[in-house]
Amino acid sequence: MSDYQSAFQKIASAVEGIELLRRTAFHQYSILVDAVMNNQITDQQEIQKIMDGLSYFGDHEEFLELSKKIYRHIYYAYPEMVGKYAALFRAMFMSNAASGEENADT
Repeated sequence: MSDYQSAFQKIASAVEGIELLRRTAFHQYSILVDAVMNNQITDQQEIQKIMDGLSYFGDHEEFLELSKKIYRHIYYAYPEMVGKYAALFRAMFMSNAASGEENADT
């Protein structure tokens, strides 16, 4: 096996590990979001921790859906916090998507 083949195998293994971690994170965050939806988690700091974690994965559709779900549920209780995280999402991911589209046009 060449050094290149070994490197490609290591990369493939790392990517598989990352995907497993993402799926695990999604499962755990789904449980936490459901707890917020069922009013089992109501503390603002705990909700912020959940929203912080969701923002790390904002470029994945399933995490975006969890974020929207929690935003809608807590909006009337914490409108400023929801606004802050929505702005953070736009800054982190919408500008990346827009610059990617611009680069695709060139």
